[in-house]
This record gives sequence, C-alpha cells and structure tokens, in this order.
Amino acid sequence: MKLLIRDYLASLKEREELDAILPDLLSELGFTVYSRPRRGTLQRGVDIAAIGEDDGERKVFLFSVKQGDLTRQDWDGTPQALRSSLNEIRDAYIRNRIPARHKDLKIVICLAFGGDVHEQVRESLAGYIAENTTERITFDEWNGDKIAGLILKGILREEILPKVMRSSFQKAVAMVDEPAISYEHFGRLSRSLCAAGVASTKARVRAARQLNICLWILFVWARDADNLEAPYRASELALLNVWELLRPTIGSKSREAKALSAVVLQIIQLHLHIASEFIVRKVTPHVHVRHGMSMAIGSQSSLDVNLALYEVLGRIGLTGLWLYWLGGRGGREEEEAARECVVNLTQAGLALISNNPALLLPITDRQGTDIALFLQLWVVSGLDAVGVTSWLREMARRLDFTIRTRGRYPSCSSDYRELADHPLDRSDDYFKDATAGSTVIPLVAAWLQALGQEEDVKALGRLVREELEHCTLQLWKPDAASEDELYGGGKDHGQAVCDLSLEEGGGQLIATIARACRVDTAFENLSPIKAGFWPVILVACRHHQLPIPPEFWIESLTPPSDSSNESGPGARYAD
Repeated sequence: MKLLIRDYLASLKEREELDAILPDLLSELGFTVYSRPRRGTLQRGVDIAAIGEDDGERKVFLFSVKQGDLTRQDWDGTPQALRSSLNEIRDAYIRNRIPARHKDLKIVICLAFGGDVHEQVRESLAGYIAENTTERITFDEWNGDKIAGLILKGILREEILPKVMRSSFQKAVAMVDEPAISYEHFGRLSRSLCAAGVASTKARVRAARQLNICLWILFVWARDADNLEAPYRASELALLNVWELLRPTIGSKSREAKALSAVVLQIIQLHLHIASEFIVRKVTPHVHVRHGMSMAIGSQSSLDVNLALYEVLGRIGLTGLWLYWLGGRGGREEEEAARECVVNLTQAGLALISNNPALLLPITDRQGTDIALFLQLWVVSGLDAVGVTSWLREMARRLDFTIRTRGRYPSCSSDYRELADHPLDRSDDYFKDATAGSTVIPLVAAWLQALGQEEDVKALGRLVREELEHCTLQLWKPDAASEDELYGGGKDHGQAVCDLSLEEGGGQLIATIARACRVDTAFENLSPIKAGFWPVILVACRHHQLPIPPEFWIESLTPPSDSSNESGPGARYAD
C-alpha cells in the first residue's frame, strides 16, 4: 500500500495536484492550515502554511512544494528552483507574512516533494540546511516516502480504512485498464466510506477527505496507464457521495460543515480536471476529422459507436456547464475565461456531431440525457443556432424514417444485449414494446419549436398520430422523495409528466411542460438548487441514467408572456 501511494505521489504535478492534497492531509493530522495555494498571488516561496505541534511545542510550518524527484535543476539555477523559494521564505515571508499572533512561534521550513532527493543534490541540500538552521528556524524534508507514511497514518490508517476497504481500493487501482471492474471496486469503497461517515460530523469530513485522496490516486494511476474512463466515472460517483455527506450540514456554520464544503469544491475541481484531460487528450484531436471519433472508439459495432459518441457528447455538455458555473462564482477574469472554454467546448461538440453521423439519431431513449446536456451547453455558450438547428432537424427526419420503416429507431430499452439485437423483428408486438414510451420525441419537438422549426414539429406530430398512438410521450421530474434518493442512485422516486401531445403543435407542448414545472416545487427544494450547486443534479441524472428535469431548460424555450419566471436563454443558469 505504501509503495502504491509513493508511486502516486511521485507522479503528481506541483500545481493543483500535490499542493491540493497536502492541506487535507495536514488537517487530518491535527495541523491548522491558515494559508493554501493560490494562483495569481505572490506567495514568497510558501505554498502552504500551517500551525502544528513538533516535540510537544506549537510551531509554524511553512511548506515549499515541488513535483517529483528533487534534481540538480529543481534545487538551484532558476527563479522557480527550491533554493530560490527557501531564500524567499527566509528573506521575505518570515519577516512580513507570518500572522502577528504567531510571531513568537518557532518555524519549521518543510521541503515537500513527491519523490526523492537525487544523490548529487543531497550534499548541497544538507549544507544549505546546516548553514541556515538557527535556534528559531529549522528545516524538515517531506519526501514521497514520508508523505506516503503520513497518508497511511492519517487519512488511510488501518482503523479508519479497514482491510475490506483497502482491498476494494487496491483492486480499483490495479484494474484501471478494465474500467468497469475498477469502477465496481471504487463503488464498493465509496459506499463503505459513506456508511462509516454517517456516525458523526467529524466522520463525514474524514470520509470525504478519504474519497478525495483515493480518487486522486486512482486518477494518477489511470493517467499513467493512458485510460481515463475509470477515474471519470469514479469522480462522478465520489462527487455524489460527498454531496450525500454534505447534505445534513447545509446551512451550518460549524468548522466541520466548512471543511465538508471545501472538500466538495476540491472534488468538483478534480472531476473537472479529469473531464478536461479526457476531452483534451481523447476527444478534441478527433472531432474535426470526418468519422474520426467513430474510428477512435475502436469497435466495428455500430451500437458501440453510437453509445460511445452520445456518452462523449454528454460529457462535453456537462463539463461545459460546470465551467460556466465555476466562472459565475469567480471574478470578471474567471468568468471571461470560463465563457471562452464554454464556447470552445460547444464548438467541439458541434464538430463532433457534424463529422460523426451516428449522432444524428440515438439508439436508446436514455440518450435524451446527453442530448439535453449538450443543448443546455449551447444555450449558455451564446453561439448562433445554425448547428444545433440542423442537428435536431436531421434527428427528427431520421426518427420519422426509421420508425416508419421499422429500422433502428430509438428503443426504450437500455439493456446492451437487447440493443445489440434491436430491432429483433418487424412485428407490431415488438415495435409497441420497444416504443412504449419516449422522452426523446417531446424533448426534440420542444427545442425545434423554440428554434422556429414548426414544419418539423408538425411532421413529428403526424408521426406520433400515425405510428405511435401507443407511445407515452413523457418527461421526468423530481418529486418529494428525490432529495433522499437522487444522489445515491435510488430508483423509487421522481414523477413522469405524461400524455404530452403534439396535436396542437410545439407551442402547446412547451406551455404544457412549463405549467407542469410551475405547479410543483420539488425541484426548487433539492439541496443543490438551494445551495447554488445546480450542476450536481445534472451529474446525478447523467450518472444514474435519468432524464434531465425540464426545469433546467424550459425557461429558455418559454416566451416571457407564458412564464411568471425569468425567461430567455440561460435563465436557469443565472441563479
């Protein structure tokens, strides 16, 4: 276990990786962290500052963090080298930055790095420490071996992470090349940690930090193996589990509640880090190549290609919406940077659709979730409607053709084997079973109507009237039980908005959906909506294969006169 963690630490980058886990580790070990890493500020050589005990005496611990092994180049010779940072700490930070209440405490300058000190550097480092050690200032080396030991002693110690949990964790890491198996073991670990966390508020914080560390380790190993599928799925699960731990503390101002909120933000950042790396390394190199992404999937099965492409499109949409949300929480510069990323992701998604015809028609109704996520990303991007309109129009035409010819029309089944054989035959009985219900048709019809494509909506209306009278056009909404069931993947919750009709056109459809959303307050009572973390609901719906609630997008489609709420593109996301 220690060797596994050492290898993980050695692979961490300095910024937003190694310096992201150290504050939690220090907190778990009893330190009081008063300064964390920040971008855009002059840190005077100190990445992390904390108060802790050493030999029974309270001291100030100042950490200068470097990645990997400490080589000759990392030690000296550049402004970013460790020696330069240590000089800045001694010359500037200690004199000017230590809070007044800690001025009388002794100081420990900690050299933190994920690997080891190279032999050719050891003598110079020892000489520097001997020359600059005083009665007040001492030095301590926090190399990969020591940090790994402290992680095992602090966050992952035996009595906190029992043998069964350790086994699940080790198997998850060992099987990163088999994402489904790795995810299954990580899921067991997550459930066990959350079950242990309900004992107390402190236990909730500990469990959340453990999940964060374990997810980091899984991600780094998967990145080295060049397979990010397992950590992506695990990051969604970890985020939902930590939200479950946070829910009872929302509104509390206790130290533990603040610590839990900090861990939620860290896991959101990690989830985005994994998602962005997945998109940059695995997706964007192929989106502008005709059939490029379809070929990159590496399967000759049209079903595999279809499922994978919609999965990618949904991830692009969700990642962009998270970035949009984060930009809204920052200053003007962060908001502008986020908006640029949102535009780039939307353009990548449109290129993906344009160059991969498999995205012109879903194979299963649950892919309506991915369609809705990307449409929501397009709304907040502010781009013109040309690409999205042509996509939905072609989807409506292919729906019409495949249903009338009993071809590979969208099935309400989500079972892979059933989809592989779909359509099993062209009989009426099979057709009625496979099209018993649809969330895709009302979703596509509503958006086409809002985009001014009334003729396409009328064509869908004729299709429903002539071929799909048996089909229940419906959408899914949360109900009173959803707050307790949604994040953990419970199935017995939510309500269907049924009997949606296209007989009177798309305008009536939109009005009906808007009325259904206004008369029920269950959505507004969900904790992520109340706390301002609305993308958590999108993660839960995507991860647990639920449709996106229409409350997210209906206000963007509703004329002002038909809604008592703020409307227009992005209305939901302005909260």
